[in-house]
Parts: sequence; C-alpha cells; structure tokens
Amino acid sequence: MASYPEGRIPRLRRRRMVEVVRQNRQLLWRDAARHAFELRPMLLDQFRHEDFRACRVLDVGTGGGRLAFVAAALGGHVTGVDLDRMKLQQARAYAGVKDVRHADFVWGDVEKTPYHEFSSEPFDFVISNLCMSPEIVWHASRGLRPGGKFIFCCHHGDHWKETRRGSRWAFYEDTMEDLLEENAFEIEFMGVDTIVAEFEELREVELFLRDETVRKWVEDGRWEELSDSFARGEKHLTQSYLIVKAHRLAHAAPLE
Repeated sequence: MASYPEGRIPRLRRRRMVEVVRQNRQLLWRDAARHAFELRPMLLDQFRHEDFRACRVLDVGTGGGRLAFVAAALGGHVTGVDLDRMKLQQARAYAGVKDVRHADFVWGDVEKTPYHEFSSEPFDFVISNLCMSPEIVWHASRGLRPGGKFIFCCHHGDHWKETRRGSRWAFYEDTMEDLLEENAFEIEFMGVDTIVAEFEELREVELFLRDETVRKWVEDGRWEELSDSFARGEKHLTQSYLIVKAHRLAHAAPLE
C-alpha cells in the first residue's frame, strides 16, 4: 500500500479525466457560519440517488452518527465505527430516542482494522463525512462487494488555504482520482463545494470558528499565518470540500 508523509497528500500533476461539478459561494461570515458544520448538500444529493433499502452500510468515522442516520432513514442497515467512545455513546443515545433500529455503533480504528471484522458479508456501501485517508480508501475497496458504492465528503486541498497548512488529509481532485483508481474504483461523481467567508476584522474569525480550532491554530502557527493574511488585506477564509461517489469494479482486484 502506498505510504505518504505526515501532512497533506501531495498534488499529482496529470490530466484529469473526471468531470468535476463545482459550487462556489462568497458569503459574509455570519451567513457562512450557518452552513459551516452541516452535511454538505452535494453529498446528501448523492445519497438520494441511491437505493439503500436492506443494504449493508459502513459509516467510517461516524462521530455522532449524522451520516449514519441519513443512510438508516433511507432503509440501510448501518454500522457506524469511530475511535471516540463518547461520540459513539451520543450516537447510540440518539438512535434510542429516535427509535432507529437499523443503526449500530461500534468502536474501531477505520485506518487499521479490516472492514470484514465489522460484518461477515461484504458491504454494499461505505460512506464517510470528513474522515478520509489513503488507508481508508484501501480498506473500503476490500470491504465492499463488487459494484458496491463508496460515497464520501472530505476536505479539498484548498480548505483553510489562508493558514498555509490546511487539513491533515486534504485531497485535490487529481490526487483522489489516482488513489481511487489504484484501489479498483471507478468514479461516478466528483464535486467541489467551496464557501469563502468574508470578514472585516480578525476577531470575527474567533466567533466563526470553534474554540478548539482557534486554540490549535494558535499553538501550531496557523493563526499567525491567518493574521498575516488579514494584514495584507486578504480578509477571508476558505472552506472547501471534495464530494465523491465511486463504485468498486467487479473485473479488477485491488492492488496488494
């Protein structure tokens, strides 16, 4: 399996073959804040085009189970996996209150644990929201049945670009296309959803972001980079997401 250094996956230089749907918006930060932590509409639209009834679904990095509950509402039998036990408890509690009977939540490391350990049968769908890495793609290919779908949203390479570091696992379109092809996937849909939040003062960014994010950026130097950007008059912050739907090829085995 390919090995990548710590940090962002490098962007590969090659001609893209997949048509990419793009949605770009510039919003005042208070308007952008209303959309900052919701599931991306472009991702949910891909779910609506699929028949989840009685299908086995694995939600990797499920967190509080938001995406798992979407798949369950569409008829899927969902297993949500995460390393955060507290979030798993929250997901189980919500499932109990809402009487969601086809969603189970289990502890596991989705980058290390073979996905067949979560089900005796191959999955029909592997789904994910903001939990992505080359290891997850590798495991998803082996955990899906031939023809099974991999639907996910991850950070695009331009996410938080003003901080000059971005997200740990941020992917550009061509890099993700290569990664999926290496693991016997064929892309059906690829889109980039970008919101540029506009500010007047740097202190407004503190109101826009979560406190834990601000603290982390102060510690690792990203806040200083953002402050320098504002000093140059570039008073904005980019949120960018890559949304993909791909199916596991039936006639090709993933590379070992």
